[in-house]
Amino acid sequence: MAGTARQVHLGRELKKLRTAKGLSLDDVAAHLERSRSTVGHWESGHSRVGPNDLREVLKLYGASEELGEQLQQLRREAGKRGWWQSYKLPAHLAPFVGFEAEASEIFHFELGLVPGLLQTQSYAREVHEVGRLTLTDEQLREWVEVRLKRQERIQPGHGLTLHAVVAEEALHRTVGSPSVMAEQLEHLVKASKLPTVNLRVLPFDAGVHVGMVGPITVLRFPDAGHADIAYSDTPLGGHVIDDLRDVAELSRLFASLEPQALPAVESRKVLRRIGGDYAARMKE
Repeated sequence: MAGTARQVHLGRELKKLRTAKGLSLDDVAAHLERSRSTVGHWESGHSRVGPNDLREVLKLYGASEELGEQLQQLRREAGKRGWWQSYKLPAHLAPFVGFEAEASEIFHFELGLVPGLLQTQSYAREVHEVGRLTLTDEQLREWVEVRLKRQERIQPGHGLTLHAVVAEEALHRTVGSPSVMAEQLEHLVKASKLPTVNLRVLPFDAGVHVGMVGPITVLRFPDAGHADIAYSDTPLGGHVIDDLRDVAELSRLFASLEPQALPAVESRKVLRRIGGDYAARMKE
């Protein structure tokens, strides 16, 4: 079972301390009289380390008292259930939703779809319906419900800022019907006015760009000690990316797209124009 975001974060910190000390998993396992797989599961976030084991590990790694208390606090917080854990989410998605719930900034580029945190219920249902694979009706309902609940964080006062760049082609792709799209475009216009949302459109005339290979998602956290992470989504599932070089490269790619995107005011004009086109098609 996938661990919580805090549990995964704690595991990464433990792995950094171990490698800095030049110790192997076998070394730590022998010292604690635990199995190698147990220590490995702590580092991957797949299982929760107990307070005594954590204390012994930190002593072995020579961690400072201050760092030790920070990591013990992180361990305690990792035991708290997140709202998403009451849903039957896929193993690949649950950790990402947990990280998303902790993030202070999200940098997201979408090529073919409206960004998930900005989708309407009707649009989200159509998207999940197409990609449902073996989802039951109940699972489909839950996935859509989770997506909508995740969107609560972009409302002011929830500690998250969304920086989203969406390719114009995604806005012209009819998902469901002109009615669904007209509602979706109107929703984007409203969302773009939120102080917590920086939404910009990458126009057709931007030409060839680095985002043509697929979406980009990078999460940043309020804790300076928590490194940025990224997420990669595929038809068969997604996975969290935590390699510092890979995340830095994805951040660079996103940053390179921003100058090519329209300013916020111009982006809103494009959203209104395309939304108007869909509204006109509803009357045909």
